[in-house]
Amino acid sequence: MGMAGHAEFVRCDFGVFAHLHPAGTAPMPALEVVQTAGTSDPMAGMQHHMSIPPEVSFPYAFPSPGRYRIFVQIRRAGRVETGVFDAQVEAKS
Repeated sequence: MGMAGHAEFVRCDFGVFAHLHPAGTAPMPALEVVQTAGTSDPMAGMQHHMSIPPEVSFPYAFPSPGRYRIFVQIRRAGRVETGVFDAQVEAKS
């Protein structure tokens, strides 16, 4: 994983799925076009050369109430760490 991390938010009925990155989320084909511009290396778009911050966050607004499972992966000290969290989102009153 060449980025600081990524997270998935999934509602228990699978009606909501979101895949996020701390620096924002863009479609992979768009990233590949930008990253490979001016190079003949077909794999250049898959390489991430960025500094990894000491803290990462995944700003997200839950679109609806329900039970969610959140999967998070971050790179820490050269290792990929994975965490799984459950959240109960209540309706606004």
